[in-house]
Amino acid sequence: MMQKWCKRCKNHSFSSGDWYKWICPYCGRDLTAQKADPVGIRLIMKRPLAPQRFQPSGLKRNRPDENTA
Repeated sequence: MMQKWCKRCKNHSFSSGDWYKWICPYCGRDLTAQKADPVGIRLIMKRPLAPQRFQPSGLKRNRPDENTA
């Protein structure tokens, strides 16, 4: 992953490569002529073990095939 620093808006822009036209997503400045640097810090996104809709909500629900008598 590569990054460029925009001098106008002072933000970092990230991309998988630098072989095409590079526009700052924050201010729209053309960063193509600027040298790209490899990202030094890896960002690791953690997500829950199961999607939110499958996680228990705290309410006890009876299964339709369960005998509740």
